[in-house]
Amino acid sequence: MTGKRAESWSRLLLLWLYRCARGLLVLSSSLDRDKLQLKAPKQGSRNRFLHILWRCIVVMIYAGVWPMLTSAVIGKRLESYADVFALAQSMSVSILAVISFVIQARAENQFREVLNRYLALYQRICLTTRLRHLFPTKFVVFFLLKLFFTLCGCFHEVIPLFETPHFGDISQKVATGFGIYMWLGTLCVLDACFLGFLVSGILYEHMATNIIAMLKRMEPIESQDERYRMTKYRRMRLLCDFADELDECAAIYSELYQVTNSFRRSLQWQILFYIYLNFINICLMLYQYILHFLNDDEVLLVSIAMAFVKFANLVLLNMCADYTVRQSEVPKKLPLDIVCSDLDERWDKSVETFLGQLQTQRLEIKVLGFFHLNNEFILLILSAIISYLFILIQFGITGGFEASEDIKNRFD
Repeated sequence: MTGKRAESWSRLLLLWLYRCARGLLVLSSSLDRDKLQLKAPKQGSRNRFLHILWRCIVVMIYAGVWPMLTSAVIGKRLESYADVFALAQSMSVSILAVISFVIQARAENQFREVLNRYLALYQRICLTTRLRHLFPTKFVVFFLLKLFFTLCGCFHEVIPLFETPHFGDISQKVATGFGIYMWLGTLCVLDACFLGFLVSGILYEHMATNIIAMLKRMEPIESQDERYRMTKYRRMRLLCDFADELDECAAIYSELYQVTNSFRRSLQWQILFYIYLNFINICLMLYQYILHFLNDDEVLLVSIAMAFVKFANLVLLNMCADYTVRQSEVPKKLPLDIVCSDLDERWDKSVETFLGQLQTQRLEIKVLGFFHLNNEFILLILSAIISYLFILIQFGITGGFEASEDIKNRFD
């Protein structure tokens, strides 16, 4: 896919996501296409009060219908300690979902400011790198891959809600409709967590590529070849130009560092919910599979498939976060302090300032101070899932419910 075509697809997908966010009331801002900025809706004091009242009603409905969204995973009758443990995990997801939704509803203005900073940074990097297309093919590939996993999980979780028991009377129909609507909005925000890190990583990669190209253009300055030899005045003038270019790169790196951290802070509860939700769903899907296997029921391959989908969600999030951090550290590995050193004081000063800034602004994607998002965290999640399953099976074997002895006898 050519750069122009990839850029067109990327803009189309982002515009589609923006319209979905508007339709799901995740964003109420309008897009100014000329300035490429999101504008806050004009609201008077009365409209603001109605907006807050609407948010409160939505949160209360969301809190009321969320347990219905997860009821399909847990059986109606608790037969073992494993069932109790799984129910407790499902309830904890419900609580965290409501907290995440409340924070999301309150922080829309902050989130809009972060998005506007991303849009301004995009235009600034286009000018600095002299590129017209920043989004590569891999952006489209990862976006569509994440969309596929999201739709798989959405169909699996939403389709059971259309069963007859959820449409007994008008109140149940309204509650089910609100539940599905709000859950789709939550999924939209959770996908934005992944997308923000992917965009930051791509912008970091373009800036690193620009610095590498700049160092390549500087090679003739130090060349001893008679064909490329320059006068001292010519060298000093070029080094001043390159120093200005490096200063601009340093300013962009500083802004990119700040906007990535602002994005992480504004959505850190949603990121925590994203990780916890997928982790618990993996465990519950595997628990459901083990339960059917022990009861000699038909093996649910759908449970295994959905566990894989949820794990793929976690892998994509951590891979994008790790990719962003790695790209932010690329300039540290470049010979900036060696190329053209001691030829011009201003160039040396710019290099020293830039390298010092990189050491000070060392990017770390850490969620609520608990853990770092990187590839190593994927292994930690795997070990946690295995430990969780051991505990779950142990609770089922040594439980005090009637079915516990039956399960124990199956292992004997």
